[in-house]
Amino acid sequence: MKKFECTIKHTEDSLTALSHMQYDLFCASNRNMKTALALCLFIAGALNVSKWWGLLLIAYGSYLFSSKYAAANRTARQIFQQLNDAGGEFPSSKYIFEENKMRIITLPNNAELDPLPYSKVEGLGEDFDNFYIFQSRYGGYMIPKSQLGEEKDDFKSFIEYKTGKIFRTRRSRLVSLRQWMRKRENEPYHL
Repeated sequence: MKKFECTIKHTEDSLTALSHMQYDLFCASNRNMKTALALCLFIAGALNVSKWWGLLLIAYGSYLFSSKYAAANRTARQIFQQLNDAGGEFPSSKYIFEENKMRIITLPNNAELDPLPYSKVEGLGEDFDNFYIFQSRYGGYMIPKSQLGEEKDDFKSFIEYKTGKIFRTRRSRLVSLRQWMRKRENEPYHL
């Protein structure tokens, strides 16, 4: 029995957003190591700023800080290039969410892929415009919130309940903390 249904026609922006969320969910150790290395280089450069290589360390440390999605962007560009080389269009899909599984139908030929049982979902992500469901660290699906309309919150609760996972957002820790504190201010036991 169908609970939710939506369609998507990918664009360069949507595939880039999908790559970014994939990086956020599955490459945390890579990101943390890169940040630690950038911090070390920046500090070493600041301590040796009077030497020519001190400025080089500061510059490279700054680059590492600012290039958060370099690997994700490279992956997205490779997909764009493969599509262009093959003369293909960006993929379109229809997703049907049933009680125990997600059905994936490629458009426009209406070929149905193997269904994705919710127990096989490896990660969930969310940003301002989309929900992301990853079957593995190498492949996922993007569900536009605009397709869900007023059912966004019901969809989110349904998927979280069925998968036993929660949607992770791309927000900074400071923004998440501020939202949690505002939410907590309105709870009755806090007053």
